[in-house]
Amino acid sequence: MRTSAILALGSLALACASAQAPATGTSTGNVAPSDQTVIAEVDPALDAQDIYIVNNSSAHIIVTSVRLYACQNVQNPCTQIPLQIPIAPHNRKRIESVRAAQTDRPFSYRYSWTWSPSSPP
Repeated sequence: MRTSAILALGSLALACASAQAPATGTSTGNVAPSDQTVIAEVDPALDAQDIYIVNNSSAHIIVTSVRLYACQNVQNPCTQIPLQIPIAPHNRKRIESVRAAQTDRPFSYRYSWTWSPSSPP
């Protein structure tokens, strides 16, 4: 299982973030899911920040929760949310969109997530 936290500053990330391409392609060999192969990315959207999980392994995984905490001016509930989001090998999936409560002010938060290996659907 994996848990990680990253500080995301709303206005700074929106101003400085660069676009990243989804994880695609094929892998040579078997790459097990681990803290190094299952990672998170935050991408700015028009009116939010989207949290993505990227599965760079060759195995299926399932994201089992996301937790927002240390929230400042965040519209989303600052709590743990149980999830059951499957992510296929070499795929990227959005698990949460975080929005400012007052759009004329900066917002910040921290987040963590959990995942576990999964069987193919």
